[in-house]
Amino acid sequence: VMYAGAAGTTSNYGYYLYTGNIYWTMSPYDSPLASVFLVNSDGYLNNNNVNWAAPGVRPVISLRADNTITGSGTISNPYIVN
Repeated sequence: VMYAGAAGTTSNYGYYLYTGNIYWTMSPYDSPLASVFLVNSDGYLNNNNVNWAAPGVRPVISLRADNTITGSGTISNPYIVN
């Protein structure tokens, strides 16, 4: 999320992962306290304990630059990653 433009100290509405919603990332913040990073509704990166009920999770996959993607993402023509 930081690489996409989020900042940990200020609001940011101008990066492509900004949705206006609160959502968890998969990045741990503090292992003994079970905290992870989340994106707040104003676009900045924060952290909280995993027992806090944030409204969403956004799945993420990382692809190599030489992968090709075909399809339109519909049920009849799903994305295919090669």
